[in-house]
Amino acid sequence: MEIVLIKAFTDKPWRSHDTYQMIEKSLKDKWRVHSINTKDPITLFSFIRRLQWEHRKKLFVFNIAEYLDEKTKTGFIPALLDEMDIPHLGSSAQSVEIGLDKAVTKGMLTRNGVPTPPYVVLDNRNTDNNSIARKLEFPLIVKPIREGGHIGIQEDSIVYDDVGLNKIAHRIFELHNQPALVEEFITGERVREFSVGIIDGEIRLFTPIEIDFEAMGMEQDILSYSAAQKDLEKTKLVQKGKIRDEIINLAERTFDIVGASDYSRVDLRMNDSGCYVLEINIMPGLGPHSFLPQAAKDILGLDYSSLILKMVDNSILRQKIQTR
Repeated sequence: MEIVLIKAFTDKPWRSHDTYQMIEKSLKDKWRVHSINTKDPITLFSFIRRLQWEHRKKLFVFNIAEYLDEKTKTGFIPALLDEMDIPHLGSSAQSVEIGLDKAVTKGMLTRNGVPTPPYVVLDNRNTDNNSIARKLEFPLIVKPIREGGHIGIQEDSIVYDDVGLNKIAHRIFELHNQPALVEEFITGERVREFSVGIIDGEIRLFTPIEIDFEAMGMEQDILSYSAAQKDLEKTKLVQKGKIRDEIINLAERTFDIVGASDYSRVDLRMNDSGCYVLEINIMPGLGPHSFLPQAAKDILGLDYSSLILKMVDNSILRQKIQTR
């Protein structure tokens, strides 16, 4: 079995040179690895087809990025790989698209009985966004509809009136050139936030953790882009019991509803009124300090290399790929 590693570098720590170097080293412990870094879909296509011909199609692609060019959002890698009918790590292009659109995801969850905060979508074509959002109750949180990694979320993303709502929504229109998702902010004295990583295989593994806002010393109980970039996130393990079972159940239902494969991460928030799924990150960060790898080590005893190899083995088994 030959492994193709697609390197799509960004300034995100989970897609840095160091992260890809660790992934490549892990893969080389078991397989021969062919790495490529390109923003051109034709170059990627030619590279993979040549290797398929040379190795009689015994090929598997390891990819952790949505786009060949993150800045321009071009070269949608899952779709390119699906079109080539090449076995690869992770979900289908259709499922990745669902996960990338927070409103589509929330609509699917609502139709399937999974609790998620009430929401509306605003865009700059509407003349009166305040009227659209009027059915929601303040405070609200406003974020880009198609971004992950906390991009577009700042300390002032929680708004308490129409003025704040308009300010943050227009910032998203201008800076991110996309609609804004506005949802009721789950708050209260006993609010808690969780993240549940899912490693799919013959035995499905879960890595539930709680965001430790108290240890982070944040003014607002949210994970902002700035905090993520500076690796300021603090987490703690979730003790066995009713709450742990509930968040795992909701995460698993979300994973299945959107048709995810191999691995994902589901974010949830809880207060006295219940537990709500915020979103699913179909392709969560696999940097050494990202939530899923860190939790896999703390909870499952999987070091970084073991996690990478396990994910590939699980994906190969799922797709019934002959390795010899």
